[in-house]
Amino acid sequence: MAVGDRIAACFGIDAARALVIRPLREAKLSVVHLDHVYGDAEHPVFLPADDAFLVMLYLVDVDHRDSPDQTVAALKTYPKGSVCLISLRYGAAISISGHFEALAFHIPSSQFAELAEEAGEPRVDDLATCRGIDDQVIRNIGGALMPMFDMPDEVRDQLLPHIGLALSAHLAHRYGRSPAQRLSASGRLSPMQEKRIKAYMVANLSANVTVDQIADATGFSVDELRSGFLNTTGQSVAEWMSAYRMTRAKSQLSRTGDTIAQVAATCGFADEDAFIDTFSKTVGTAPAEWRAH
Repeated sequence: MAVGDRIAACFGIDAARALVIRPLREAKLSVVHLDHVYGDAEHPVFLPADDAFLVMLYLVDVDHRDSPDQTVAALKTYPKGSVCLISLRYGAAISISGHFEALAFHIPSSQFAELAEEAGEPRVDDLATCRGIDDQVIRNIGGALMPMFDMPDEVRDQLLPHIGLALSAHLAHRYGRSPAQRLSASGRLSPMQEKRIKAYMVANLSANVTVDQIADATGFSVDELRSGFLNTTGQSVAEWMSAYRMTRAKSQLSRTGDTIAQVAATCGFADEDAFIDTFSKTVGTAPAEWRAH
């Protein structure tokens, strides 16, 4: 049975539209459009153990609990546009009620091995579990995929590998967890380690991640991350992040029509006032004035 049919069957759906994507070599990503009304009674969903990850992009407000046992987990509403990301290593179980519509992305672990080997991306061993998060990149990818269910095969097949590769890289950069890392004898990062650390920071810029979170994601102790990054780049992690935020903010101000508040949020500033204050002190003029010139 195809992966898309198996996922649909787990949700009690007889038939669902599915896309199969092969971004690089052998690993295949499946995207399944799930749409069903379960009524008031909760419907249990059991997903079997699989060496893969499942990303759910909710297309409507969805009510479900993360266990079919109603005494264990509380019923929670996941708003339209939110995302859940889980590992299927040990399987998963939820219960759903009401109208359920989502895009389910099934990504085998082998896809991330191919990404490291073929595309020169740093290795990741796991992805962070997330529930009900806001991820604009996944929302945009979902929006791009929806029309493709109805496209002719020859058109769709040209576009899908690029979208699948973009999704895989985004998941690896933002949610990837690297195996344990050590510094070289010189106390410096290898080029791949440096790339992994910077990729994670850039992908999580708006989240304003801490050094502890960066270290945990990239496989270093906090002390080794700090010393290795400084020895390699000549900047502390905080200094590099501050400089990158300013570069990103300038780019966004010059290339987009985003409001000052939107730029502040995207670049990881606490709020619009904090962004204006930092930008003005660093550049010598306020963001709006800098943009006008």
